[in-house]
Order: sequence, then C-alpha cells, then structure tokens
Amino acid sequence: MWIPALFLILVVIGILVTYWQLTLTGLFIWALVAWKRHHTADTRSSYPRKPVQTRPVAKQVQTRPRPKPVQTRPEPTHSSKPAREIPALEYLPRWTADRRLEAGLEHAQWQRNFDNPAG
Repeated sequence: MWIPALFLILVVIGILVTYWQLTLTGLFIWALVAWKRHHTADTRSSYPRKPVQTRPVAKQVQTRPRPKPVQTRPEPTHSSKPAREIPALEYLPRWTADRRLEAGLEHAQWQRNFDNPAG
C-alpha cells in the first residue's frame, strides 16, 4: 500500500523539479537577451549616421526654357525617295477661298438632305 503512494510522491516531485528547471532556464534566457540588448544599445554604431535635417534645402530657381533650334527636313536621298512620284500640281486640288466656300455650301446642302430624307 505504501509503494503506490511513494511512487505518486516521486512523480509529483519529478514534475516539480522539471517545472522549476524550465522556469529557471526561461529566466536565464530572458536575462541574457535583456543584458545583450542593453549593452548593444550603449555602444556606438559602426556606421555613420546622417545629421537631422532641420529645414528644407532651397530649390533651384526655375528659368525659362531655351528655345530649341528649328529643325529642317533633311534632303531626300536616293534610298528615301518614294516609289511613285507625286502627282502633277494641276491634278492636286487647290483650296482657295472660293473652293472653301463651295465646299461649305455643298456640306450644308448635304446636311439638309440628310436631316430631311422626305424632302
């Protein structure tokens, strides 16, 4: 009868010893980390730090942009000529003031016909 009670007492003592070992190990690790952090904060850093900027740096004065030189069209070379020649000037329409007026009247007439298909 006393053997199971003794066994139970030994198990409880073993659990308590294990608990205290884990607790002391955790406290030791916590103290080591806290000591390491405290001492590394006290030492000077090896990298140079930039000074704190107290006011903004003055901007450069904006000047008027310089005008770019006018580019002229380069002279056509033999390789850049079109395959077909440009039509003769008589063939090309000439947009004179009269032609513009006629085109405007033609368009107005077309618009009236389009808007009024019955008439």
